[in-house]
Amino acid sequence: MTQALDTNNLVPVAGKQMLWLPGAAVKVAEALTKSVASLDYGVTTESEPSLVNTPLVIWPGPEAGLELGPLLEDLKQRAVYQEATLINFRQPDPAIAALWGSLDDGVMGGVSASQVRWREGLRFVGEVSTANSGGFASIRTRNLEPPLNLGQWQGTVLSAQGDGQRYKWILRDTSGWDSLAYCRSFDIEADRLSTVRTPFLEMVATRRARTVPEASPLNPAQLYSMQLMLSKFEYDGELNPAFQPGAFELTVQSLGVYRQGPKPLVILPRENTAECAQLLTAARLTGVIRQGESFATIGAADKLPPEVEPAVIKAVFEVFS
Repeated sequence: MTQALDTNNLVPVAGKQMLWLPGAAVKVAEALTKSVASLDYGVTTESEPSLVNTPLVIWPGPEAGLELGPLLEDLKQRAVYQEATLINFRQPDPAIAALWGSLDDGVMGGVSASQVRWREGLRFVGEVSTANSGGFASIRTRNLEPPLNLGQWQGTVLSAQGDGQRYKWILRDTSGWDSLAYCRSFDIEADRLSTVRTPFLEMVATRRARTVPEASPLNPAQLYSMQLMLSKFEYDGELNPAFQPGAFELTVQSLGVYRQGPKPLVILPRENTAECAQLLTAARLTGVIRQGESFATIGAADKLPPEVEPAVIKAVFEVFS
């Protein structure tokens, strides 16, 4: 007998924290990676990484070919996110797998058919047909009891790989089977892992693909069900421009949640000038500089943000000493 899912135990798990070290030499990056590994931090040296779970940025100095002003201007403009994993579909427990089932246009006389398969994630596969006035296939969860409370987050994040079609991600905040469905369409690139970020406030209330403008916004503090759909229709009679009848496949590796995060703290391990403080203040950012055997903050704030541990900063300064 499959164990029932207790959604009280379905808690978002924060992702690994990252340091961004742009423009640094490989040896410096390797040394920093070793220094912060025990603190459960990683290091990225990508030129333009997505600033997800990245509370610290290290300016290696002008000798690395990177001026501070442009870096701060970039950080000022960039979106910063905190993300956490809700379900890892690559390692589902039986209760998660038992939640999902097919719901296709056969309920209206159509002949489309879908399945849920579990291989390298949740695989939504099947054949969709427009015969007999049909044109959609979907998979949906049973109602979650108690409902899922994601009220502290701004939206969901799907890590998915597909076939180039446009799908729908659907959430419901009431328990009725035919209750309002809050939808958002998303395009998925063929044969490439994509991040699909869906703000709760941008999900559209619908009933059978017709929008309900007078409806209240989705309440993420009480989510009863989730659904993935491939449909011939968009909303209010409009057609899905990417729809192709026939075989389809969408693999979801994980479901996460996100919210906007604070701007990263900028570590300046080799600089301590008034000009740096002025640049940080102008960009409304906070930096950290050496101060004897310890460090001090400069710029927009006079103390460390609560999400940054002093031990991480000390580990960075040790590498650059």
